[in-house]
Amino acid sequence: MPKPAGKTKKVDPFKTRKSREPEAVAGDVLTPPEDVARAVDAFRDLQEQAKHFEGEATVQKDIVLGYGQAEYGKRVLKGMNRSFKILGEQSMVTFVAMDTSSGLTEEEAAAFGERWGDKVADELITRDLASIRFDPEVLEANYESVVEALQVLPKDVLAKLFKPMLMKARPGSVEKAKKHVKNADDMHELLQQLKIRLYIR
Repeated sequence: MPKPAGKTKKVDPFKTRKSREPEAVAGDVLTPPEDVARAVDAFRDLQEQAKHFEGEATVQKDIVLGYGQAEYGKRVLKGMNRSFKILGEQSMVTFVAMDTSSGLTEEEAAAFGERWGDKVADELITRDLASIRFDPEVLEANYESVVEALQVLPKDVLAKLFKPMLMKARPGSVEKAKKHVKNADDMHELLQQLKIRLYIR
């Protein structure tokens, strides 16, 4: 059916990804079956051990990383800007070198420019456009206005400008879901399909 003259369909730049929550408040205490109770104890014990070993591993990792960073600086000056292995007495680690960086703030970029000069900063630093994020509350409150304002862009640009968004459960969905299920199994299935965040800590 042809569209009426002068009426063109708006391009919604915020497409939804085709495939692929509130934090729980402390509540009641349940007494589970024996096997689950044993699993709770084992989980807590292992979690405590993991925290201890993680802290110790971080100390050792920092020593190795410091050495690797210093050696990498020397190697780059000799034309070797790739990853390398560092031997231990019984094992080894790989020092991974990637030509990418973590995000820099405006202040960090300015400090870099002061130290190395604006010309060097311009050559080595650029905008990280992938880091741009909308404030979701502002976007939600002004969705139609934002879509309307973006219509000045060429359609092929607008259609590809944003990566597809995901959907999510509305706030309060768990409480509202009760009227849509018949039993606990249905509720369990519904919560899984909504990907409601449920975890232990």
